[in-house]
Amino acid sequence: MSRLDMYISFVLGIIVLISYIIMYNKIYSITVDEDFARASGLNVDLYNTLITILISTTIVIGMKFMGSMLISALIIFPAITAMKIFKSYKNVVISSVIISALSLFIGITLSYVFSSPTGASIVIVNLVIFLISSIVRRFLNE
Repeated sequence: MSRLDMYISFVLGIIVLISYIIMYNKIYSITVDEDFARASGLNVDLYNTLITILISTTIVIGMKFMGSMLISALIIFPAITAMKIFKSYKNVVISSVIISALSLFIGITLSYVFSSPTGASIVIVNLVIFLISSIVRRFLNE
């Protein structure tokens, strides 16, 4: 990856983050109840397109750095895990980021300690966190 690729990825990442922060309430409204958002006067089709662009940009940036398997694991596993633990949209978003960062850090550390492939280590950590949250959730619901 060249220095230019890194700069472009950094700028695109900042644009995605700022866009998400600016459109947070609209994105929340659309993801929770699209019909209500439409009735409230939001241009749902436009915001769905913008959400798709933000997600696609995030995936493309991640694939450039990490590969498709790892970026999928860092997007899907933390979100599913957070949804098992929390009910509110805000808590799911925040905890997804925390779970993703935590699994990334632990996975890289385990990869270094055990000389294992980094991507696979991160995916396994994500899977373990997901399984633990599933087991804990099951016991709490009994």
